[in-house]
Amino acid sequence: MNFLQQLRNNTQKAITRWMHIDLTKRSERNGYYLIVEIFFATFLTAAASFNAAYAIRLGAGDEHISFMTSIPALIAVLISIPAGQILQKTSRKKSLLVRALALHRAGFIVILFAPLLDNLNVNRGAVVTWVLILFMLPAQFFNIGFTSMTATVIRPEQRGAVFSLRNQIFFAVSSVMSFLFGLWLDAVIFPLNYQIMYAASFLVSMIGLFYLNRLEITERAKKEKAKKKNPIPVKQQVKNLFVDFRNNPQFMRFNINTFLMDFGLWAVVPIFTVYYVNELGAGESWLGLLATFGSLTNIFGFDLWRKIVNRLGRKKVLLITSLIRPVYPVVVALFPNLTVIIILNAVLGLVMPGLGLSHYSMMLDATPNDRRDQFTAYYTMFQNISVFLAPLVGAVVLQWVGYRTTFIIFGVVRLLGGLMWRILPVKELKPDMS
Repeated sequence: MNFLQQLRNNTQKAITRWMHIDLTKRSERNGYYLIVEIFFATFLTAAASFNAAYAIRLGAGDEHISFMTSIPALIAVLISIPAGQILQKTSRKKSLLVRALALHRAGFIVILFAPLLDNLNVNRGAVVTWVLILFMLPAQFFNIGFTSMTATVIRPEQRGAVFSLRNQIFFAVSSVMSFLFGLWLDAVIFPLNYQIMYAASFLVSMIGLFYLNRLEITERAKKEKAKKKNPIPVKQQVKNLFVDFRNNPQFMRFNINTFLMDFGLWAVVPIFTVYYVNELGAGESWLGLLATFGSLTNIFGFDLWRKIVNRLGRKKVLLITSLIRPVYPVVVALFPNLTVIIILNAVLGLVMPGLGLSHYSMMLDATPNDRRDQFTAYYTMFQNISVFLAPLVGAVVLQWVGYRTTFIIFGVVRLLGGLMWRILPVKELKPDMS
């Protein structure tokens, strides 16, 4: 134990020295915990990128893969306002979020047993789908609280560095593990290959919870507890939503634009994996390569766009990148080749960090400090309406016109959504407003 403690301490010193982090300062300490946490969490995220393929191998149909995106979004819509109310009032936010994340990750242990249902008259792929959907409920609760919590524990001037490094680590680990997982899944017999991958990734991800639990938010928790406000009924919360949107026109425009920009994205995201596997004959190793190259270029993309955002501003970067993203589904439709798709995904990986950095920063700035949980819940609910409806619409269109025409149609929808940032312009907010 002493050896392990010494090793951990030495590793911590090396990492903090490399990242120029002073652990005597609380905000920098919290940034360190968030950065280390994402390293361990990414193992399970990389494994989860094969969820659709796992479900398909066990018999899931096109509609099940669409449900994996749309139903969790519906859950998020239904729980966003109640969750925001709970998180706004609670004095135990960190504890609630850690337990919610742990419960979500436990779902990956449950789906290990789906192949054992072979003797029962059930669609095992459908079972996997619905189990993953069920365990997305605590994940949605976590997502609402985590966004506002990170804005609280990290000083505004440090957010860019912390979130950029988190994303770089995420994509670095994801690129390596997606590649290795793809090779593993092709080399080992099914379903043992998936069972071992999920189990090992779950165990590694639980280490990340240790660091997440070390985040220091005591002062805010005491402040929230001291207010002792009476709970606001959910019906009143819904009314407040419309009032808050009307009183905050920039926040309203931001949400409308995001909704329309992402609708074309979510309509085809579930269809891509089915298309790659069933129509183009992609295997797990190819899916791993796709994720790997996309993640690798994302790493460089964050360094590139962080400088461009500082020079051009978030608004210009958002306008530019939102019009580039529609290229992907159109090219996939016109060039149904696995090699072309990997190259295209890698190129897009260089561009999309600009959209993520500019969009996320503007979202944080648009939410008031004293009601950040509430406004984050509004944002989550509103955008998940798009995530819920879009895959269902995409599935219907797919049945009518087939894969390639569907991709072209929603590529055009994405383009129109990107143009909304010009039709309903949103003012660029100052970095210190959050």
